Amino acid sequence: MNKNTFLSKLILSSFSKLFSSVGLITFNIIIIYYTNKDTLGILTLGISLVTFLSIFCKFGLNHATLRLSSIFFEKKDLIKINQIILTALILSGIISLFLSFLIFYFEQELAINIYKNEDVKGVLKIFAISLPFFTFIQIQKSLLKSFKLPALANFSDIGSILFLGSIMVIFFQIIEINLNIYRISLFFLVSCLITFSINNFILFNTVISNFNNFEKRGGDFFLEFNNSFLKSLRDYFSIDFVNYVLVWGSIFICTFFYDVTTIASFSSTFWLAYSILFFPLVLNSIFAPDYAIDSFENKKQSLKISFYKNRNISLLITLPFFLILFVFGDFVISTIFEINDSNFINIFRILLLNSLLRIIFGPQVLFLNMTDKQNIVRRITISIAILQVFLIFYAASYYNLLVLSYVFILTNLLKHLILYKELKKYLKII
Repeated sequence: MNKNTFLSKLILSSFSKLFSSVGLITFNIIIIYYTNKDTLGILTLGISLVTFLSIFCKFGLNHATLRLSSIFFEKKDLIKINQIILTALILSGIISLFLSFLIFYFEQELAINIYKNEDVKGVLKIFAISLPFFTFIQIQKSLLKSFKLPALANFSDIGSILFLGSIMVIFFQIIEINLNIYRISLFFLVSCLITFSINNFILFNTVISNFNNFEKRGGDFFLEFNNSFLKSLRDYFSIDFVNYVLVWGSIFICTFFYDVTTIASFSSTFWLAYSILFFPLVLNSIFAPDYAIDSFENKKQSLKISFYKNRNISLLITLPFFLILFVFGDFVISTIFEINDSNFINIFRILLLNSLLRIIFGPQVLFLNMTDKQNIVRRITISIAILQVFLIFYAASYYNLLVLSYVFILTNLLKHLILYKELKKYLKII
């Protein structure tokens, strides 16, 4: 990738990622401002449930799609790309529809016996309808990245969907139509439908229609079930599940131990601390296809250069933002979210350090996933996930959110140290 192309992608991807990142924070602010923290807590519950179930719906298809589509796009193999798309959409569609049916059927039991909150009835049905579309959006996001369109892929992030929902909330307030939890949940569904439709337009009219010069060889309608695309799904699914535990899982688990107001405050603090990963995530979306292609062509020196280039640029850009948020954290969360509890200020700083660790060690998980070493990532992350889930339940049951935050940073440090050891072996770093 030449310098001009890299800078162009960095700038465009940064703007689109900013839209997504602002969406997460904006949604929390808008809901609290126009309704209350209880409403935000219930919405957070529904969103965390959808993101959790989407892991099973995708079953690693998004990661496999990103890696293999990047390779076949580079090789100009249209048949294989079509096979990947059809296989991914049909498999994820069947699973998501089945899980949506289960939510509909057991909504009463989920509301009363699991969440112990009757207000979530009705809301769960709306999020169940959203599940297949949210799942398809994640597959589309991987395709856009593999076609080297990272700027457009960022509009498929959860933050972009929530940003659209925030605009709808503001619009309804302007025209003086009363807001309630069900209308806002519908806004999430409509946002998913809009994003899904726009992605389809981009993929089929802008990308697929320009494949005229691609090789057109014969082949089956779907990928063979014994090839690398499907055999890797177990590893990718496991990694996806662990990523959920590290990001949304903590909030999901907390919904069983804390009231919705506390969940709303923790969710707001968590996402603000996570926001310093803005530029690293932008860079990851740019470098991911190159990792897959260089690995396929066994260009280890190029892989090594790309990895450290990604890590160093991420650290250089992010460090000033980290320092500002860490030093002025109390002012920031008090001004933005009206959170004045000293415990949440400490939690915010711990979570900031947790995010910084990921930047210091570099994009290890992405790199190993894209270089066909996902089995290594699976073994490590499953072990860490088991430990972290146990400690989260223990901390939530017997201690508090501050202790739970320490669990995040300790398990994250352990994971990255083990991953670095494996990365060192792969690149033969002296």
